[in-house]
This record gives sequence, structure tokens and C-alpha cells, in this order.
Amino acid sequence: MNSQILDPSWLARLERMQMASKRTASGSQAGKRRSRMLGSSMEFADYRAYVPGDDLRQLDWNAYARSGKLFLKKFLDETELHVTIYVDCSRSMSYGQPDKMKLAVQLAAALGYLSLCHLDHVSVYAFDSRVLASLRGLQGKNQAMRLLDFLSRMGSGGTGDLHAAMRSPGAVHGKAGVSIVLSDFLFESGYEQGIAYLQAARQDVTLVQVLSGEELDPTYQGELRLIDSETGQAKEVSISGLLMEEYRNSLRDFQQQLSAFAFGRGISYVAVQTEQPLEQIVFQVFRQAGIIR
Repeated sequence: MNSQILDPSWLARLERMQMASKRTASGSQAGKRRSRMLGSSMEFADYRAYVPGDDLRQLDWNAYARSGKLFLKKFLDETELHVTIYVDCSRSMSYGQPDKMKLAVQLAAALGYLSLCHLDHVSVYAFDSRVLASLRGLQGKNQAMRLLDFLSRMGSGGTGDLHAAMRSPGAVHGKAGVSIVLSDFLFESGYEQGIAYLQAARQDVTLVQVLSGEELDPTYQGELRLIDSETGQAKEVSISGLLMEEYRNSLRDFQQQLSAFAFGRGISYVAVQTEQPLEQIVFQVFRQAGIIR
């Protein structure tokens, strides 16, 4: 495991979580996710380790005789889910200390890892105004290293354009599933069309807005020359306390608009910042928001 991305000490906790979805999981292979479809199957799908409170009748005593460890057989009307993670690699994501890109990659790793542990299909895309790189169709915990290696090579790119990126060839696959977008959503062209395009492709969309503390509460003052990190455009400004207050209000309005847009379309939305501990975001913020369970 790449310890720089995920802390090995809490991987076991991740393995007990799973992605939440408003959609009925379905597929041709057995996974580790309970389907809402009626009926049951006695077809064997997988093992998992016994934890106190499990039904002892599901213990596999043959496996215990071979290994000396307790395992439960999974007989499933449980099916697979397609999980797609989009990581915004536009240049604005390199802002902050620590930068937004680092947190986005860590969150992608955590969500991807827990999905692999439940035999979901996992695909990851890096994008700015187009898809820069992708890793598709991973399934099973043994694919975790491929996922982490791919994520560890991500870097910030050029100007972001969510709609153009979603219209890139192969950016959205044809199967219904869960799509998570990790971004600051500071796109000059807006975010609405790109998100609507994902929903039109039968995706249960989750928006995770990543911002830095420096963006939320900047400490700039005096005469400054500000340069847009993506367009390169510069502007001379005289920063006063009043101007900073207007900036904070504008940013707060932008977040409220994004949240309202998500709510109106039945989309999950959560805002996080780079100074928050990764473990807190995953196990508290994401659980409270219903992104994982």
C-alpha cells in the first residue's frame, strides 16, 4: 500500500464500509452488496472474516479446519455496483497548503479502496477540460495497488471545464452506477451542464467540493497583483477589509448555489477543506452525508 495516500492503520475500518447508492445494484456477477430486488440466491459469492454478532450458522467450518480462522460464506442476492470517481486535475486544484489536489487524491483512494473491498467495479478519471488519464473496470481488493499507483501519479493540468471533460470520448460509460466528482467546482464555464450530462447517463451523482482554508478565509492585504492560476490573467487590486468581506460573501453564495443545485437535482453534496484530517472526512463527514455507510 502507498502509505503516502492512505494510512494503513485504518484500512480495516474502510473494508467494513461500503458505497451508498440510491440505485438498485445489479449485475451479472455476485458482489458483496445487498440488492433491493426481491428474491434470494443460495449461490456462493465470497467469504468475509467473522465479527462478533454474525450469524454462526453462516460459518464455514471447512475453511476453519484449513486455516484456523473463522469465515462466513456469503450467499447472495447481493450484486455489484459500478463506481466511477472523477478527480479534477485543473491547475486551480494545486492551490493551498496542503493543496486541494492532494486531498482529492486521498479521498479518491479511500472511496475506491472500500468499493474494491466490496467487489464493486471501480473506474477513475483524471480531468481538466478533457480526460487526461483513466483506469477502468477494476474489481476486487487485489486491484488496490493498481488504483493507488494510478492515483499517486496524478498532477494538476490546465484549464478546467467539467462539461467538455464529460463529453470526452469514453468519459462516461453506459452502465448505471455511482459517480463521484472531486473538485473545487471553480469552472469558468460553470458546472451545471457537466453534472446534468452525468445524470442523463443514469449516474447517481455525488459532488465533493474541495477547498483550502486559504480560499475560505484569505489573509491578503495591501496592493497586490493577483493572477488567475488557469487563465494567467492578472489584475491589480487594493485589498481592504471590506473587499475581503465581499469575497467571503461571494464564496459563501457560490457554495450555497452549488448546494441548492445539487439538492434540486437529488444529488449528494458535501464541502470539505484541505486542513481537515482525512480520517475525519471519510468516517464522519461522508457517513453523515450518506455517501458511505
